Amino acid sequence: MRLTFIKFFPVLLLLSFGLGLSAQKPKIAVSAKQTPTSFVISKTDFDKLFTKRTKEVISVKSNKYLDKSSVMMNTLNGDTKFMKIKLSYFKNAYLMVQVNGEYSTQVFILSDDKSVFYKGHMDKGSVTMTKCNEDDIVSE
Repeated sequence: MRLTFIKFFPVLLLLSFGLGLSAQKPKIAVSAKQTPTSFVISKTDFDKLFTKRTKEVISVKSNKYLDKSSVMMNTLNGDTKFMKIKLSYFKNAYLMVQVNGEYSTQVFILSDDKSVFYKGHMDKGSVTMTKCNEDDIVSE
């Protein structure tokens, strides 16, 4: 049996119409990790961060925002501490901690691509990180 173009044309038309519709369907974007409005770092987890050395991976199963992050810098000069941690939860983001003496602690999260900014507030030893704009973070 020999198929002629006229017999084959309806099949070709249906196939091309079906492929055309599937190509025009909107693609569902795979959403990136949702950034929370705020999250808390407990006092024990926060204190544990200062015991880590440079290039050490942090293992904190109780806090998904800190777990599997790596310490980039942890320095101590007198009563001044400075820490920079590359966060694994947020893409291209760093947790920055600066402690000046006993009563002045600044905690914030910055991202290289300017997508995520958080400012930390100390509450009875724990740190509440709240989403903010880049302008809300003041560097001193």
